[in-house]
Amino acid sequence: MREPQELNLVPVYEDERPALTVAAIYGANASGKSTVLDAFRFFREAVEESQARWLPGAVIERRPFLLDHASRREPSTYAVDVLIDGVRHVYGFAVSDTEIVEEWLYVYPKGRRRILFERRGLDVTFGNSLIGERAAAERVMRPNSLYLSAAAQTSHEQLSAVWRELRTTAVINDHRRHALTNGGEILTEMYEAFEELGLARGDEVLAAADLGAHGVRRGAEDDSQAGGLAINAKKARPKSLYFVHRVRDEEFLLPAEDESAGTKTWLNLVSWALLSLGSGRQVWIDEIDVSLHPLLTAKLVKLFQNPELNPLGAQLIFTTHNASLLGTMLGEEVLRRDQIWFVEKSPETGASELFPLSDFKPRKGENFERRYLAGSYGAVPVLPDTALEDVVREYWGTHGKAVSA
Repeated sequence: MREPQELNLVPVYEDERPALTVAAIYGANASGKSTVLDAFRFFREAVEESQARWLPGAVIERRPFLLDHASRREPSTYAVDVLIDGVRHVYGFAVSDTEIVEEWLYVYPKGRRRILFERRGLDVTFGNSLIGERAAAERVMRPNSLYLSAAAQTSHEQLSAVWRELRTTAVINDHRRHALTNGGEILTEMYEAFEELGLARGDEVLAAADLGAHGVRRGAEDDSQAGGLAINAKKARPKSLYFVHRVRDEEFLLPAEDESAGTKTWLNLVSWALLSLGSGRQVWIDEIDVSLHPLLTAKLVKLFQNPELNPLGAQLIFTTHNASLLGTMLGEEVLRRDQIWFVEKSPETGASELFPLSDFKPRKGENFERRYLAGSYGAVPVLPDTALEDVVREYWGTHGKAVSA
């Protein structure tokens, strides 16, 4: 994205909570939806890893806007506005390919801004509100590492609390989704994590979705038996999950690679959702509806919208093409008016713009699904009436007959 874009989760309409717990981002293919998540993913990784894992002098793997020569050379800027223990904090930084250009952290006790620190290059200035020893972080900070990350590495108590809050967020993109749904070992780790917290059992999670699988088991040591159940696999692996299927009076264990994509996706996303609900953290999911029925996607969304089930205010932010979520399911509204966002790419500049449905002043009860698909809000593909059909007609005009398989 070339110009600054803001995803604002402050409720537009009446809400008892200070921030929305759900935000859905719609747009055409290649409009920039995933770029929104990628930007936050980079922000989170920079906070968590710049001091500990980025090598000295290494190129910073940012993603500047590439369809403009000037933008390629300009710094990329990232910032978040977050409540920590009920107090507003604003943290951000600007980076080039080689260094941290700027960095800042402000706090707003009683609504008035207080500077914790500001940085330009390697020069850091501190406000009176920052408590604790500062020199240790300055000594280890590098041109390509964040001062906040350096402060966390040197155990600065006040800044470490901010660092922990900013890094404990999950971003599930295509790469992460593939690893979780196809490499059973990572899926096992996720399953074990939420099970250890006492949030749910895999059997119950699968039963809630009517997916055909009746449970989940750990990998066995041999290739023939696991807990007395026959395994339909060449070789069992201790760090894999197996899915229980019942046929008549017999139970079979299928390894993760043989299980359906929908079943693995459901277990994966519910794992992240339960971890998020149990900790009050954010989870960002790219294309949440991939391999899931709309009713299952709606069920996930409603977990975050329910104050009883989400007492800590955990947040779910996701991209989707599923227009049915804009309407009602089983007589209930799935998404509120201020939970819906759009991304649209300019055909002239190739730059994407992020904007909320609330900009259109929608009425409560309006048919958002129909109006979105009709193009009333933009953010839908512009399809020439007969372009694809003309390609097929040209093919038959050239070849004159069908090609046998």
